[in-house]
Amino acid sequence: MRKDYDAPKAKFVLATGCGNPGREGLGKKIAEAQLAVSDAKKYKSFEGNVTAIDSRDLWREVADSPKNQGYHYNRNAETYVETGLRFGWAMAELLKK
Repeated sequence: MRKDYDAPKAKFVLATGCGNPGREGLGKKIAEAQLAVSDAKKYKSFEGNVTAIDSRDLWREVADSPKNQGYHYNRNAETYVETGLRFGWAMAELLKK
């Protein structure tokens, strides 16, 4: 994206998927890989310009949500708001650097 938009210093925040898919098996491995982008030892070129947030704990069950629609986090507004806040705070930290 940096190349496509001629923005070599663009900063990025990545979020894990939330809920059970990121807590076991292949989903857990994917979430761990997503979080690893914050490790400057593994990804030196991402240091100070890419970070990840963990949103798996924001999953809300169907009983606490408007609809049983797992691929949209059961349409739970709390999940959306909290994920957005985490994105915002993470980006604010990157912008300080």
